[in-house]
Amino acid sequence: MTTTEPDRELTVDEEYDLWKSNVPLMYDFVSETKLLWPSLTIQWLPGNAESAQQELILGTHTSGEEQNYLKIASVTLPDEILKGEKDESATGQEDGGASGSDDQLVKSKIKIIKKFEHNQEITRARYAPFNNNLIATINGSGTVYLYDRNQEKEHALRVEFAFHKENGYGLNFSVASPGDLLSSSDDGSIALWDVQAAGRTPTKVDTNHTDIVNEAKWHETNPNMYGSVSEDKTLMLHDKRQDNPLAVLPQSEPFNTLAFSKHSINLFAAAGTDSQVYVYDLRKPVSPLHSMSGHQDAVTSLEFASHRDGILCSGGSDRRVLMWDLFQIGAEQPQEDADDGVPELLMMHAGHKSAVNDFSCNSSIPWLMASVEEENIVQIWKPSNKLTNPYVPKDYDIHSLE
Repeated sequence: MTTTEPDRELTVDEEYDLWKSNVPLMYDFVSETKLLWPSLTIQWLPGNAESAQQELILGTHTSGEEQNYLKIASVTLPDEILKGEKDESATGQEDGGASGSDDQLVKSKIKIIKKFEHNQEITRARYAPFNNNLIATINGSGTVYLYDRNQEKEHALRVEFAFHKENGYGLNFSVASPGDLLSSSDDGSIALWDVQAAGRTPTKVDTNHTDIVNEAKWHETNPNMYGSVSEDKTLMLHDKRQDNPLAVLPQSEPFNTLAFSKHSINLFAAAGTDSQVYVYDLRKPVSPLHSMSGHQDAVTSLEFASHRDGILCSGGSDRRVLMWDLFQIGAEQPQEDADDGVPELLMMHAGHKSAVNDFSCNSSIPWLMASVEEENIVQIWKPSNKLTNPYVPKDYDIHSLE
């Protein structure tokens, strides 16, 4: 008589091995690089869609053991990706080292090309849309810095904005109003800055929240509107010209993150502790249009893709980055597909072994992603064309939100 092993959850390493075995089916390209220190932040810099060389913003979190740096990384993509073909996965180490499986060593796809000394750990770094040589950062004390990456190391730090009293994670430039920057902090405040002005004090301070402000972001096309989420279990919509919020939306659990659509002016999303991703209509924000299930732990970051309407990405403490297609909400599914998730879940990136700190959608090359986890790992990845194309929208009409 034979006995079978009872059902059990896979270990993190077993999940990783399973994911790796499926890479050829799910991806056109995957690169994994180990950093010297963890990065809490990652963002693609705008690049040439025809170039194999792309650049990333990274930070360091050395826990006081070494000097912290704002880093600019160069990423070398295989030519096949630019042609829409396929490449094998690669693993490596920061600054051009090499590592890999027992039978193969593959050079790193990421190389640090610039680094600037930074006071304390970088909790978030974001480039300015009106001038992508300018990069704002915020640190563990809530101080905001503005760097010019074109300058020499000793002259790169242009200005220091000191207002917040505690750690901050919220940092977001306005696309619609060049120079406007939002920062938010554990001290419960949101500060608005004009980085093109000479002053070093906020143009406005927002204290409507009563607890930690987890994130604040500008609307993509309205120069006056921004949203914020807080540990006080509210989502707020604001007009920078007014002291009181436009809307206060109470939640049963705190939201950690929010994002406004780059395509539909009335569409935004929020997510947090309860692992659900909620989609809202700005015209009727009292209750969500839809909630999406896929994460198994808190969601910590959200971003709408710029290359295609309706594509929303989310990262979480469950070690996952999920891609959602809002056009698929309500689509009919065969039972075998339903077992894999809701119809709007386009893809689950399961290559990380620890919580995802941040991720970024490349604005130049469609579907190209970068994500960074707690355990020093950066992954560059692009889903298979078989998953993303051909792409036929189904019944749900999000164009009604325009």
